[in-house]
Amino acid sequence: MSPTRAASLRTVAALLAGLALAAPPAHAADPTPPAPTPPPAAPPPAAAPTTPDAPFRASKPAPAPGQPRFQAPVPRVAALANGARLLVVENRSVPLVSIEIVLRAGVDEEPEGKGGLAGFTADMLTEGTARHPALEFAARVEDLAARLSASADLETARLRLNCLTETLPEALDLLAEALLTPAFRPEDVERVRGIRLTGLQQKKASPQALAADEAARLVFGEHHPRGRPSGGTPESIAAITLADLKGFHAAFYDPGRALVTVSGDVGAAEVKKLLDQKLGGWKGRRGAEPRRPPYPTLSARSVTLIDKPGASQSQVWVVGQLFPANHPDRVPMAVLNNVLGGLFGSRLNLNLRETRGYSYGVRSSLRLESDSGWLAAAGGLQARFTAESVAEFEKELAALATGELREGELERAKEALIRGLPVALETNDAVAGSLASAVSLGLPVDWFAQLPGRITRVGAADVARVARAWIRPERMPVIVVGPRAEFEDKLRALDLGPLTVK
Repeated sequence: MSPTRAASLRTVAALLAGLALAAPPAHAADPTPPAPTPPPAAPPPAAAPTTPDAPFRASKPAPAPGQPRFQAPVPRVAALANGARLLVVENRSVPLVSIEIVLRAGVDEEPEGKGGLAGFTADMLTEGTARHPALEFAARVEDLAARLSASADLETARLRLNCLTETLPEALDLLAEALLTPAFRPEDVERVRGIRLTGLQQKKASPQALAADEAARLVFGEHHPRGRPSGGTPESIAAITLADLKGFHAAFYDPGRALVTVSGDVGAAEVKKLLDQKLGGWKGRRGAEPRRPPYPTLSARSVTLIDKPGASQSQVWVVGQLFPANHPDRVPMAVLNNVLGGLFGSRLNLNLRETRGYSYGVRSSLRLESDSGWLAAAGGLQARFTAESVAEFEKELAALATGELREGELERAKEALIRGLPVALETNDAVAGSLASAVSLGLPVDWFAQLPGRITRVGAADVARVARAWIRPERMPVIVVGPRAEFEDKLRALDLGPLTVK
């Protein structure tokens, strides 16, 4: 026997011996242990207390008198001393105030080769000011229990503030610093540049983002700022200089075309006085508008396939050009969109998810800007059913283009729009943001108050008219992002139009 094995056996023997020594010794005169004493019988459980039934439970409650009524807010309109337009909705229900400042400083103003400049500039507003470095500025916002953020979209840049009523003057000081005196310190610029470059790398793995970029390129044109990749490219972000950021801020962050919306626990006269005090130094003269090419005319269908080898799902997008946000067909088109894919029970989702099981969800949406718009029907589908899904998109769009509605569709579509208004305007942030969006797009200040009546008046003939006028499948590009090898032949066999593979 090996020494190691012998030592192991000795250890086990010692342990067993220890257990034997620890056991109590048997009684010498009576080797049989006494029987255990039975525990005393438990008392019977007490009867559970009972509550006598209340008489009101015997009958169904009567319905509430009348229907719930929601009245969308209509803002008071004023102008700041610097020329900015001011809209104020007073809401005394909670001691909070939301402010949104909207400027014409979005993607539309980006020069060629500087994609992402609008968003980069907006990011820098809250990354330190002339008075406070980035960390100190963030700490001061947090100390006030406030939120302050900035972003940019296609047409606008926005600065948003949410704070307690009692800290509004101090919070406005910080908002004014961010708007008027962003520091653009080189170390902060490079940190934000790194964040944006990382985001662009992550975007490459998103089929949805790739499809959206391709849709924008087709609808707006690859040389138009809106047709370039969202957020820019690694090359364009790397090319943006400190001078570019400062120049963009100086040229487009001017008060002359700015809109300020306020919702919360503050009166119109009071907040105007505060804003005039805090933004008194906001001066500016808008720079020259970049030259932008016209949008292309989509007269024939095309199919674009972006290969994502190994993906289990494909993104399918079908897009079409529409009209500006203030077009008379806006409301009936919103109703039509709900019929197509704006609701869970809309045609696209019932077909591709509920009936065929190709998708977890397919939707359609409208994107209307001040000078143009588009419709997108889109969703993620099982890759092996990509071609079959595209065929179903075609069938639903062709049926919609006839303008014929099925039983109950019109009522459900209209009801969803009307009932969604209270949720869309539920908070001060939502009110300030929604008003800012509507008015900046050229809609009237009482748009949301008018909207229920406008929706109610939409009839089947209105929906049929806009369907025949604007839903033109033969002109709507198809974008597919997915594993090409699984479905390319079947997609080509649909013969929808020339197919480009990327």
